[in-house]
Amino acid sequence: MIRFRSLFVLVSVCSFALSCSKPNPPEAQHPAVKLRQLEGYPAAIIHAIADQGQAVGAAGGHLAHLYQIRSKARTWPANHIITVAFEGGSSTLRSQIAQAVKPWMTDDANITFDFGPNSVAGQFRGWGNTDTQYAADVRIAFRTGKEGGYWSMVGNDSVKPSLVKPNQPSMNFEGFQDELPADWQATVLHEFGHALGFEHEHQSPIAPCESEFRWENDPGYAETRDAHNQFVSDSNGRRPGIYTVLEGPPNKWDKDQINFNLRQLPQSADWVLSSFDKTSIMKYQFDSWMFTQGSQSKCYSDENLVLSPDDLVAAQKTYPRSTNEVANALNSQINANQQLMKLKGLPPPMLSEFKANIDLAKRAKRP
Repeated sequence: MIRFRSLFVLVSVCSFALSCSKPNPPEAQHPAVKLRQLEGYPAAIIHAIADQGQAVGAAGGHLAHLYQIRSKARTWPANHIITVAFEGGSSTLRSQIAQAVKPWMTDDANITFDFGPNSVAGQFRGWGNTDTQYAADVRIAFRTGKEGGYWSMVGNDSVKPSLVKPNQPSMNFEGFQDELPADWQATVLHEFGHALGFEHEHQSPIAPCESEFRWENDPGYAETRDAHNQFVSDSNGRRPGIYTVLEGPPNKWDKDQINFNLRQLPQSADWVLSSFDKTSIMKYQFDSWMFTQGSQSKCYSDENLVLSPDDLVAAQKTYPRSTNEVANALNSQINANQQLMKLKGLPPPMLSEFKANIDLAKRAKRP
């Protein structure tokens, strides 16, 4: 399983395809069904993350410190209680979300999500758009528009003012307040995986996905749309590629957003990687026609709506319970942030954020 890169998040899925021998009829390749909206950061957050990466590069730093599969600098301290607050949503919906995250909180993993003073009795923590202090580590909203879709900040990015302010959400579930989609529990597990610091499995440097995605249209593809205005196979069975499909409804992403959400992360010796886990809750599930090798692709899998065994192992290793392992994890986090603070010329807000991470880890070390 891949674990954490150092600065972002996203969220949802779509479909792409193989470019092999004879095409099947267009209907078989790309049914005229409404696609799910892909998970993805709002553009403003993508730009803020890019600015941080440029700042680190300008300071002579290694972007590996910020773009990691497991980022020690962005993980919560191993014994930190992660607080959660809601903007909007009924008490019933809040309770459903609180229940849906419980598979992450196993006996082996030192993970606790605190939803409020008495969530069992329907008393949940709230936050609002006039807040000047962070009401919680994770701030859930159900917004539409520029901040809409499904997405979550990764790890402690959720409390970094340079990325998201106290009066902004760090996680979003558009439409949940109106109707829960069939796979809503899996969406919640995925987004809270990001909140724990886990990145997308399909973007791991050891994943085969990027080389097997069918990025471009079949040669000669004639732009064709279905009843939902989505790009589909043309009358000759030639298929649209990933870029074309995701640039159309329902995602309407530009190329930069597509690359941000799907392209493989650069290799780094600082990453902590295990073997690629194609059944991870953190991997997008794509239809076989989105791969050059179809269902034979090493990246392809049937849809998985629960935590995989490797997801649970990663949670336990990242948030250990034993005293010695907790101490080692906290020391690693402190060291990672101290290394980042040594970079010359970083903007003061970034230095303050790294310092805050150090202080949080040091407080967690105290008995």
